[in-house]
Amino acid sequence: MLRKYLIQKYVDLQEVEDILGHSSVVYFRWVIAYVFLLFLVYVWYSVWHQGSPELLYIKWIAWVVGLILFFLRLFSFLNLYLDCLLFTPNSIIVFLWDWILEYRTEIFDWGRISVISFNQNSLRDKLFNKWDIVVHLWGMEFTFTDVYAPKKCVAKMLMLKKRYEDNQTAKIERDLQWDQRNFDNLVNALWEVLKNYMENREDSLDH
Repeated sequence: MLRKYLIQKYVDLQEVEDILGHSSVVYFRWVIAYVFLLFLVYVWYSVWHQGSPELLYIKWIAWVVGLILFFLRLFSFLNLYLDCLLFTPNSIIVFLWDWILEYRTEIFDWGRISVISFNQNSLRDKLFNKWDIVVHLWGMEFTFTDVYAPKKCVAKMLMLKKRYEDNQTAKIERDLQWDQRNFDNLVNALWEVLKNYMENREDSLDH
């Protein structure tokens, strides 16, 4: 996967179990906008070229404008494509790409998450089956927009959250059992010391 290959330089993916990106509808809209811009450049070039065919530099200007639009749209595409949620056994990692070589990450432990929900905001969202996933944390919430058919993703998140909580509960129980065993061993050791002390004291009194 291209996204996984590109972000592995910035995020350790060893524990990542799943990656959630934006819906492909978003990229389709991006392609349409880019094709429309190129069409406008072509129309502009055709009009100027027919009016002044001897001006050869018009062709080069059109090429330069086209390349500039291409790279601007490419950076805009990467800015959108690389935004994702990374699911690990212990947390959600939010990876957000901001133009060239700029990115930021936020890590939310499953234990901090109280509610996970999803909603649609417009008729266009319903038409393209596009949703927003909302993660409610203690005192704040985070929204990841434009997700396709999120029910499976939310089910995956809830499963990871439950597994995390079960592991934490099991860990606490193991710690309590370990503490209880240590306490019992300490009590037994103190009892042996006290028993030996009393036996030695009785022997000294007899003599």
